Amino acid sequence: MADTDEWSAPFHDIDTVTAVPYGDLHTVSPFVATPEHAIHTILHHLQLTPQDFLVDLGCGHGTINVIAAKKYSVRGLGVDIEPGLVDIAKENAIKEDVENLVDFRVEDVLQTDL
Repeated sequence: MADTDEWSAPFHDIDTVTAVPYGDLHTVSPFVATPEHAIHTILHHLQLTPQDFLVDLGCGHGTINVIAAKKYSVRGLGVDIEPGLVDIAKENAIKEDVENLVDFRVEDVLQTDL
C-alpha cells in the first residue's frame, strides 16, 4: 500500500444503532439487525448462484435471505425462535416477491435439521 493510501476498517461508516433487545430470550441473546451494506458485501463475496441454498440461523427479519433471493435468485431457509421476527421475514419475502424462493420457520436453531 502506498504511503498516501489510507486504510479503514470494513464497515467503519455504517450506523451502529441497533434494535433494543426484547423478550426473555433476547435479554440473553438480543436481536441485532445486520447492516444492509454488510449483507450486500458478504453476499457479493460469496459469489452466489441460483444453484446455491442459503441457510440463515437466527434470521431475524429475513433480510439476508430476501436480498440473496432477489439479487442472486438464491433459494434459502431462515430460522428464528421469535415468531414475530419470522412473521416479519415472511412479509418481507412477499413484499419483495421472493416468497417462492425462501422459507422461514419458527424453530430453535439447535434443533434445525440441516
